[in-house]
Amino acid sequence: MSYHLQATFSRGELDPELVYRSDLELFRSSLAECRNFITLKRGGLRRRGGTKFIAELKNSTTGGWLIPFEFGNGQYYMLEFGEAYFRVFTSGGRVGSVEVATPYSQAVLGELKFVQSTDTLFITGGGVPPQALKRLGETSWTMEPMSFKDGPYLDVNISPTNLKPASTGNPVPNMTSNTAPSGTVSASNGSSTAWQVFNRAEGKAVLSGGGSGWVQYQFPSAVVIDGYMLQAPSDNSQNDDMPWQWNIEASDDGSTWTILDTQDGQDTWASNEWREYAFHNETAFQYYRLSFTQGGGANSDNSAIGQIVFHQAGQDQTPFDLTASNTAGINGGDGFKPSDVGRHIRFRGSDGFWRWFKITGYSSATVVKVQLFGQSLQNTKAQSIWRLGAWSDTTGWPETIGWHKSRLAFAGTLHEPQKIWESRTEDFTNFAVSHVLQASDAVTAGILSGQVNRIQWLVDDNDLIVGTTRAVRAVGKATDQDPYGPENVDQRPETNFGANSVKPIKVGSVLLYFGSYGTDMREMAYDLAADGRQSQSVSEVQSHLFRQGISGACYQQYPDSIIWQWDRTGQGIGFTYERQQQVYGMQRHDFGGEVECMADLSGALSDEVWMIVKRTIDGQTKRYIEIMQRPFAGGAIEDAWHLDCATRYEGAPANMLSGLDYLEGEEVVLYADGTDYPAVVTGGEVSLPNGQTASRILVGLDVKARAKTLPFPVNAQDGSAMGRKMRVDRCSIAVLETGTLRAGSDETYLDELIFYRAGDPAGKPAPLRTGVLDQAIETRWEDGGQLTLEAGGGKPCTILAINFGRDAEP
Repeated sequence: MSYHLQATFSRGELDPELVYRSDLELFRSSLAECRNFITLKRGGLRRRGGTKFIAELKNSTTGGWLIPFEFGNGQYYMLEFGEAYFRVFTSGGRVGSVEVATPYSQAVLGELKFVQSTDTLFITGGGVPPQALKRLGETSWTMEPMSFKDGPYLDVNISPTNLKPASTGNPVPNMTSNTAPSGTVSASNGSSTAWQVFNRAEGKAVLSGGGSGWVQYQFPSAVVIDGYMLQAPSDNSQNDDMPWQWNIEASDDGSTWTILDTQDGQDTWASNEWREYAFHNETAFQYYRLSFTQGGGANSDNSAIGQIVFHQAGQDQTPFDLTASNTAGINGGDGFKPSDVGRHIRFRGSDGFWRWFKITGYSSATVVKVQLFGQSLQNTKAQSIWRLGAWSDTTGWPETIGWHKSRLAFAGTLHEPQKIWESRTEDFTNFAVSHVLQASDAVTAGILSGQVNRIQWLVDDNDLIVGTTRAVRAVGKATDQDPYGPENVDQRPETNFGANSVKPIKVGSVLLYFGSYGTDMREMAYDLAADGRQSQSVSEVQSHLFRQGISGACYQQYPDSIIWQWDRTGQGIGFTYERQQQVYGMQRHDFGGEVECMADLSGALSDEVWMIVKRTIDGQTKRYIEIMQRPFAGGAIEDAWHLDCATRYEGAPANMLSGLDYLEGEEVVLYADGTDYPAVVTGGEVSLPNGQTASRILVGLDVKARAKTLPFPVNAQDGSAMGRKMRVDRCSIAVLETGTLRAGSDETYLDELIFYRAGDPAGKPAPLRTGVLDQAIETRWEDGGQLTLEAGGGKPCTILAINFGRDAEP
């Protein structure tokens, strides 16, 4: 007889192709089967926790998806997305009657990508514009399309087509006097020629005999102004009369003023020089004025201005025509389309400054209705330098989203599957670039490769990590000494092992992602020797668990650092990951149904794993939202939760439990005050046998946890005993706080190792055992010397090590 000690199970279940590879170092820490046990970071095995029933999906027929929402300060929510709706849950159940309409069909829910900023969740995918989901209060939630500013755009037009606007966006008419053609112009010096600052012509209008003063325009009715342009006088280089400190003020009555914009240090103006200024304003006023306190040059006399051009807020404008000279260069030569409504157009005016239009209506292939944003145009001259918006119902919407250096990054439209767009710094919906580029401007980067590799996901790191179907690349600084921005951006390859669309898991500085076909998991980490990120498979020795293809994953960091995955057949896969300790333990998990979604969420005592499980209950298909419970790790035996789809009763001693319609007709286990009782749910009720009562009863589906050792070969007199008949006849198993464990052989039977002993309290379940359980095992020679361990019912089980004796044929 030979004895075999297995003191660790840290590698979990080994691929069947390797069950005889005893030459591998990992062989001694692996198992032939590991089902519903989790491999612990310190090497042991523990029954996974059961699941808590939360609710049935709104529609069990079509299914749904789970998206976490973590508002902070203990306010954690799980959102149930279904066909064109979402509902809100906490671990205590549904939040009120909250149900919000969405643009998403059930078929696209698994493709959605999302990131969160405080109380807003940004979502992309599904073939619709990116959405902003907001929590306004506990029972007040909204979802609406994100409203973007100034882009992003396709490349600059190179066709001969020009675009001609029918209006300039300037609400002030070309004035010919202080009161004509409409409105009223006035100045602090009472000048009768103050109107010249609004006559759309170069020149000079003296507004004050000193260094301070004002000029104002009174509209016939209130208007929303959100920007303006100033031009210096035509002889400013000689006199320097242009003000350099001012406010833009607004009023409803011409006496009480609100400051909208303040500028200081605006000196060194050249003659006829234009400068642009913008501010946020959503309120309509009738009076607007420029009130300056420093002007008139060194002598502070004869303060003068060339022109003022106000800009009416785009959303407040009456849409006007934008006419193309022909269709070339527009949508591949097809011209404008109805699906272009909502699309942006960047347009360079005759003064060399860029503005942007938003299409509000379609008239023909060459004419659309637009509103003008940014600044007003100097005139309505046709221009051939323009850019069409990159996002629209015509070109598609970004499918992927992520953070990068305080920017919101989007990627992958139907028209440009390899393009990345990053917003301006700290301005997540703004894709503008300045007339003179600044580091804070929006960034556009294209993934360079010899073939079209769709961008699958974005992950924030020092660089922006970009997963594509054939490679993983990084977008970052071209030079380290300069800030990241549109003039300092570079993209480079990291690995040619591509990725599928499942969102990767970031553990510390390591990125874990799934290969292009979802049949392997890869680990990407920085390698000092290679001075770059290296990718290697971490699923090679457990590849059988990935053959069906991974459908999704989430990361439960605490307490056991487990990456939970599910495949296309609905099987759950756990991966205990602790890279520093070389723990790469994989296990398979069945939940009595098909897992269709898993999502992690912060909880009160540990990270929670929520799931949607498709079950057959009383002959009908049901889809339930459930939360995986923590494995038992100390405490009273009654605290254990190892039943699935379970509900717990706590209160006065009771014999019967009701409200179990969701398990109608199912064989369940009643884990009552630490003892198991089988029952069948009938009429939504179950009862303890013989009139017994209990104050703590957990009712749910039984979970069988199984582990099977590898056929570790023993030495024979003439060499290896591999292939010879062996059997196990005795085992010693070290356990920790264990209430149930059976050991033996699949081909014979499993012996229960936990039972009453002399001195145990009468009338109570056998106490949890800690120590070494020594047991004679009856197996057959045909069993191959493998030992099977099993635990079921409601009691906990933690295995630390096993030592078993084998007999083999001589």
